Amino acid sequence: MKKKIVSLLMAGALATGSIAMCGAAEADSEMIYGTLNLSYADYYYGELNDVEPEDPAQSVAGQYDAADPIAEAGYEEEGIYDAVTSATTQKSKNFPSTFIEEVETGVNILGVSQVHVAISKALYEDVQKAIEDGKECSNSLIEFVQNMENISETALAEYKVINSDGTISKTVGNTVTADDVETSIVTTSAWGNYQITVEGVDLDVSTVQGVVIETEDGAKYGLEHLDNIWLRAGELGVAVKEFQEPHGNQVAYQRFEDLPGKTITKITYLIADADDIEIETSLFCKEQLSDEYSVQSAESVSYDPEGTKIAVERNLPEDSHYVLSSVKKGRAVVEEGMYEASEDGVVLGAECKPGSYTVIFSDEQYADVQTTCLVTSDLTAEDITFDGNVLSVAENAQGLTLADYLAAVTVTVDGNAIGSVGTAIFNEDGTVNPDATVAAKGEETVIFGGEEGASYVVTMEAVGFPSVEITVTP
Repeated sequence: MKKKIVSLLMAGALATGSIAMCGAAEADSEMIYGTLNLSYADYYYGELNDVEPEDPAQSVAGQYDAADPIAEAGYEEEGIYDAVTSATTQKSKNFPSTFIEEVETGVNILGVSQVHVAISKALYEDVQKAIEDGKECSNSLIEFVQNMENISETALAEYKVINSDGTISKTVGNTVTADDVETSIVTTSAWGNYQITVEGVDLDVSTVQGVVIETEDGAKYGLEHLDNIWLRAGELGVAVKEFQEPHGNQVAYQRFEDLPGKTITKITYLIADADDIEIETSLFCKEQLSDEYSVQSAESVSYDPEGTKIAVERNLPEDSHYVLSSVKKGRAVVEEGMYEASEDGVVLGAECKPGSYTVIFSDEQYADVQTTCLVTSDLTAEDITFDGNVLSVAENAQGLTLADYLAAVTVTVDGNAIGSVGTAIFNEDGTVNPDATVAAKGEETVIFGGEEGASYVVTMEAVGFPSVEITVTP
């Protein structure tokens, strides 16, 4: 599927973010300025190949017979710099700096919208004449000029130049180096083989046109929205092999295949109408393991107040040196000291109550590996009773209490999902709190807000505990 598109479609006007806007620069009398929607291939070609803007005195006639350098470089091939295809329709529309098309299967993010561009007046006039003459063009030069919008002689401080061979230059403008920025990289993300986190710099995704990462060998890689640049612009993801994220989208990986084993030394955020932001870093991209290697635990084990043991079977490279690095309960990281490594896995402390636990092992050279195990209570639904409007948990050998249960449950009331509000609905002694509220969109809503004497069907579910449905009359 050819996805290089220069279109008048827009996802919305560029929003002004938290980064200061660049002021207008003194216009070059030999230049014309405007805006242009650019495919990712056209947008990134100049950045990644250090394409200089042509001298307007030399850029006077179009190279209409010149081969399209974008196509020759393979930038339009699948997984390189083609469109981002996504079934997550709403999220795909939340990147104001992009333009999109809606298709039956979802949304295609086509590229970067309303990019500031400039072209020499002589070249612009030459292209206009070529258009009038119906001249053939082997590259995108004529298409770019036809699709320019907001044409004027007023320049902004940052723009790209349309060159006579149909390339778009790297950005002309200022780049600032951000200080006091913390960066990190993990290999256990659900959204890519690598997840990079940038903290300490003010970023607004609505103004992030692109991101370029550079490795110690000088290689550069452009990131695309949704696949790599997320709604929280300080979070970036990259896949280097076939990868399906939780929404079912296939993340493009082909342009990153040679990234494992390299160290990322620079991250540059390309910002609309503002200084671009350069971040110096040192992030090693650990080698990915082939499918033959893994770690595996039992699907479930029973909670033990004396220490819950999770045995882990390892099948890992002979030259690896994996050690237990962290444990998560759901998405939350378990504090160090609440578990310890054992010869065959990990032992969770008494504080690690029933739930889903992910055990993560790290190696300096290879990507982290992990396994998930469900820690269960031995309680049955009959052990959790609701009598006289009081909720109780029967005494049990595991020492699990009502407080443990309420801390774990998610609640549905009359079929409406309320959330993790067990400790709000019930007091410490198990009695119902008739004034229980839940916060939603900045407002407090009374859970039991019906008429006096009304009854409510409350369903409580908790990972590792039995589910219970009761009728509450506050």
